Amino acid sequence: MAAPISARIDLRGQVAVVTGAARGLGRAITLTLAREGATVVAADVLPCDETVAAVTAAGGRAVVVRCDVTRPENVQALATRARDLTGRIEILVNNAGVVATTPLEAVSLEEWHRVLAVHLTGSFLVTQACFPLMRGQGYGKIVFMGSRAGRVGGNTASASYVAAKGGVHALVKRVAIDGAPHGVYANGVAPGPIRTAMTEQPFYEDESRQTPLGRMGRPEDIAEAVLFLSSQASNFVTGIILDVNGGLLMTPT
Repeated sequence: MAAPISARIDLRGQVAVVTGAARGLGRAITLTLAREGATVVAADVLPCDETVAAVTAAGGRAVVVRCDVTRPENVQALATRARDLTGRIEILVNNAGVVATTPLEAVSLEEWHRVLAVHLTGSFLVTQACFPLMRGQGYGKIVFMGSRAGRVGGNTASASYVAAKGGVHALVKRVAIDGAPHGVYANGVAPGPIRTAMTEQPFYEDESRQTPLGRMGRPEDIAEAVLFLSSQASNFVTGIILDVNGGLLMTPT
């Protein structure tokens, strides 16, 4: 069956799963999807009470599932909880992640395994758990959180982080291929420098020099891009990595 024509954004009645929802990008994504009518399953190893409270205060609906995306049993419980809400899962945002800036020669095997486990294996496990339901219902939007570092090798990011995000970018393409015949879309967002509590660095103080657009990104910049890829507005878009970086890919360094 051919893909539907793109339409205005309306997530009312849809269920969205967002990993890493406790703070930063995940919280902004949760709030944005809920704003457009989705019931959001906010998943994290950290407490998501503040995220859910913010959604509720804005008139939206969200539920919390404590989930370590590196543990298959946690992931299966997450998918089951989301499915039990309405019998469907329309949206999945693989956002859970950790920051790593260790120099190459100092990266331990423990760090390597941990960073790849959260970013790459976690994205795979959650996608694998939700994909069968999306395929069966004939519709689903999956958004992966990539990174500019996965595009160009990074500036301060560690080898473990760059490798993990590069793997995520490749996974997007494979899931898009598998999903397309069944109405399941897969895309990624590759942020540039975004000011969050997790990524705060001293050189971020002079924002005007960080990007051609004269500022660092904010979580809302990424959340709106995720919304586009999660919605009916992107019904002819699959298998891409959407760069949201203030124009950094135009610059030589």
